[in-house]
Amino acid sequence: MSIKKLLVVMACIAALCGTAFGAEPPIRIGAMYALTGANAAIGTNIMRGVDFAVKMINEAGGVNGRMIEVVRGDTEGDAAKARSVAEKLVTQDHVDALLGCHQSTLTNIAAQVGEANEIPMITAISTVDNLSENGYEYFFRMCPMNSVYVRGMFDYLRDQARATGHEVKTIAIFADNSNIGQEIIRCAKIFAPDYGMEIVATVEYQGGQPDLSSEVLTLKKANADAVIAESYINDATLLMKTLQEQNYKPAILVAKANGYTDPTFLQNNQGISNGVASVVEWNPDLTKGQDINAAFKKEYGIDMNGHSAESFTATWILKTAFEAAGTTKGSAVKEALEKLDIQGKFPNGPEIILPYNRIKFEDHTFAGKQHYQNNVYASIAISQVQDGVYKTVWPLEYAGAKIQYPAQYK
Repeated sequence: MSIKKLLVVMACIAALCGTAFGAEPPIRIGAMYALTGANAAIGTNIMRGVDFAVKMINEAGGVNGRMIEVVRGDTEGDAAKARSVAEKLVTQDHVDALLGCHQSTLTNIAAQVGEANEIPMITAISTVDNLSENGYEYFFRMCPMNSVYVRGMFDYLRDQARATGHEVKTIAIFADNSNIGQEIIRCAKIFAPDYGMEIVATVEYQGGQPDLSSEVLTLKKANADAVIAESYINDATLLMKTLQEQNYKPAILVAKANGYTDPTFLQNNQGISNGVASVVEWNPDLTKGQDINAAFKKEYGIDMNGHSAESFTATWILKTAFEAAGTTKGSAVKEALEKLDIQGKFPNGPEIILPYNRIKFEDHTFAGKQHYQNNVYASIAISQVQDGVYKTVWPLEYAGAKIQYPAQYK
């Protein structure tokens, strides 16, 4: 075969393979979430947001002409596995950035690996306040801190009185003994006096235990005006079923997302969840992101929720930072993230679909603690299960539905 013919054949092979000689390699993003195990439903849903953003970006030409490749790291929701997953992504898969995790304990482990290897990392989901107290240079948090969530929940409890006429004076807290559960207790104790509310019961439990009867009886005896809850999906489901068994119907139950907005929560609790309210980072009835959600639903057969909307947004943040840096070098991307200030919409991309209009990482203080590189403009909304679907009810001025009081659990 002549050289000329050989070159023609090689060119054809390259075209068929979808590559070109001399083309730049893809930018690799390591995504660390639970894809198997008890939290797999959450992790899989988060990954849909990442994948959908990457598809949009690549179809529009990628990052300065370079495609993005997602490298999955299955943490299985296990802290012991998180470090080995992060180290593999960084040292063997040679990712250029990290996204993760869902559980804050795992996120902290991954952040340590990213910091040691100068790999930028964004968490779109993990909310425990102390994640941003470490002073890491390569770690950025896009989502609100726990304290922002809890403050929003207290704002909701205050504002709902305007809508329903029922003032909240007493609160009971239901939370597990995880890092995130303990922090919601801490934050509630900080905020309650400022809102003229008294915490009359703090019910802690071991996550994953098979029975919550005694805990629910304690809540029932406290008879608070409102219950603030924090649980992962299995515990959230068990709580709802135990409330039904004990015939306890708190007039207000407001949760800090997690299990209460998991894609399986409504199907697990059909007929017993109407009236439950939860923090949401995004909801299908928000006016923002309707076109994006329609395309997402066409792709996956379900609506976006807060987690998938957040991971979608975080992927676009990385795309923007890579473009601004003009390189995948970790220090340059870190500096681009430090300078990033997105208002309204991404450059050559979609609007910010979350319930705020600006993304900027800044240092700040809360309760005497210094925090580093949080998205200080991040905020929340609150939805309530009505007729078997989540409907946004707060902030009141942006709500698509009225608050139902009391919760009916039917």
